[in-house]
Amino acid sequence: PRLTPAVAEALACPVEWISFEYVPSVYFAAEADKERCPMVEIYWFKRPVELMQKISSIFSEELSRVGINRVIIQIIDHSILYLQED
Repeated sequence: PRLTPAVAEALACPVEWISFEYVPSVYFAAEADKERCPMVEIYWFKRPVELMQKISSIFSEELSRVGINRVIIQIIDHSILYLQED
């Protein structure tokens, strides 16, 4: 998709470093007719706020192209996450 080269260019890294995962979900709301609002979670290492805004804009623009005009984008600092091994 267009997302991969756009994100790679914004991050100044090879496209091979960029990966996406689609995780289907079910939306629940108290009001049955309430508009759905998809969520995008981006896990990455700490970077400048301006770069976060750029990446968020890339996702928003691409989703808007396919008719999704309302989206929640969460950028999660991967450096504070850890894996717990048993």
